[in-house]
Amino acid sequence: MKKQLIILAATAFSGSVLAQAPAPDANTLMNSGRFDEAKQLLLQNAQQNPSMQTYFNAGYGYLRAGQPDSARVWFEKGIATDEKRVPLNEAGVAITYLVQNPTSAEARIEEVVKKSKGKNPDILFRIGEAYTGYLTPDSGSIKPRYPKAVNAAKAIDYLNRAMERAKKNEGIKADVQLALGDAYYLNREAGTAVTRYENAIEQGMDRSRVYQRIGDIYWQGRNLNLAVENYKKAIEANPNYAPAYNQLAELYFLVKRYKDASNYIDQYVKVAGDVRPEALLRQAQFHFLANDFQRAVNLIDSNRVSLGQNPILYRIQGWAYSSLKEPQKAIENLNTFIEKAPNKVMYDDYKYLGRAYLAKEGFANDSLKAQNDSVGVAYLVKAAPSDTTENLYSEIARYYYRTKQHVEAVAALDSAAKHGFKADVQDLFRYGMSNYTLGFQRDTAGRLVRDTVRFAMADSALALAQQGSPDYAPTVLYRAKANYYAYPPEEAVQNGKARPYFEQFINMVAEKEEERNRYKKDLALAFKYLISYNELVTKDENARNEWLRRGRELLPGNQDLAKIATAEATDTEEQ
Repeated sequence: MKKQLIILAATAFSGSVLAQAPAPDANTLMNSGRFDEAKQLLLQNAQQNPSMQTYFNAGYGYLRAGQPDSARVWFEKGIATDEKRVPLNEAGVAITYLVQNPTSAEARIEEVVKKSKGKNPDILFRIGEAYTGYLTPDSGSIKPRYPKAVNAAKAIDYLNRAMERAKKNEGIKADVQLALGDAYYLNREAGTAVTRYENAIEQGMDRSRVYQRIGDIYWQGRNLNLAVENYKKAIEANPNYAPAYNQLAELYFLVKRYKDASNYIDQYVKVAGDVRPEALLRQAQFHFLANDFQRAVNLIDSNRVSLGQNPILYRIQGWAYSSLKEPQKAIENLNTFIEKAPNKVMYDDYKYLGRAYLAKEGFANDSLKAQNDSVGVAYLVKAAPSDTTENLYSEIARYYYRTKQHVEAVAALDSAAKHGFKADVQDLFRYGMSNYTLGFQRDTAGRLVRDTVRFAMADSALALAQQGSPDYAPTVLYRAKANYYAYPPEEAVQNGKARPYFEQFINMVAEKEEERNRYKKDLALAFKYLISYNELVTKDENARNEWLRRGRELLPGNQDLAKIATAEATDTEEQ
């Protein structure tokens, strides 16, 4: 089911020139998600200037990056440099255990608090922050990096104690307020969380980071307009703040504004310098969804080394090439994907593969083309039952109709209706024409047998097609013929069911020379029918003669009409 989506008032950020900023420090890099660069700076500083703080900072970089074991190595190195009542690196070691197994860490944390006499605001802050699990933007959502560590109540307790002790240490107040915002968010107190985040700004916190957090809160509360507003505030505060671009990309992806999503993820990759395979793959996916197929292909080709051999790459390129009308490349990529990842194959793969086969040209003969097309339609048949967004049955019916396999064409369109797809004008026309063709059956002796049910089905479908496209002459013609051939000739004339459609058809093509030439035989049938109808049923001599006159005028070379006129003249002479 498609849900009504909130219309976002703001348009996509389109600036191509980003502000030139000084080289960021390690903390800024971590807050922007650039952990590898941050770790490099922190390790370099610890090696060049070993101290309690530099060792802790190095360990903290690994901790924030999601590598607690590596973090522990650096914290343990720093324990020897800890001050007597400031067991900072010992606290770091305890935290590495907390994020992996909270129960095993409780005694260590209590020992650290005891050694610091519960008075050191930095240690209290670090413990409280650890109990939030370190909230991190994650593909649009906001999640703790370490969910096992999350304990909102303990986080709030430690952070409030840190705030009380931070009176003489103004430097950490902003960090504490931000962490309190995270803790209250985890405690499902979004309003209080936003207030704490705003307090962090007042305490001097980087505005971009805070606005991004507030945007995350609004996103989780489904207030997408305010989420967008705050993410854009984050970018205004710092055009090089990468997480805000990423969140905007994911948000616009969520609401199916794929062009905006692809624009923002381009900005994110550029600002963040993110060459992780998952980020580059996401970028290619967003451009594919935005129908920028060539860009998607180019992104994969230009980042092939970074992206590695992820089978999904072949899927995206296969889908893209299918849409770019390069069927051979589509077939090659999709077959490679299916070969490499058979357990990940989905109906869309068969859909694009089927379309690629059907679009392929350049065969030596019709037989090879027919074999190729039969493979393509077989893939569409596999995909159709699972596709709830595109009516693949219509494409299947188009193929069967084109190849004069009318039973299969009707069956495909019946399946479309069973799966809830509404037939368009072309579907209705094909359904009508296939049933019309099937109305001419042969018995075991080879004699023609009229299938009145098929003709009735043809007329019903063509009537609906006529509503959608009233000026299409073939629809009216075959309504007439369906009502004519459903009965023996005399009965068809007597019941008059074909009359209004033959009349309408004549009027539609009478003034169009090209169509008159195309439909000469059908026009002759129409005139003969109307002449007979007015002669035998209405007994309206004037109407009968007028149809004969018009027929001779439009079809001067038609022998049947000439014979009727000649017979009429003979009868007059004899009288």
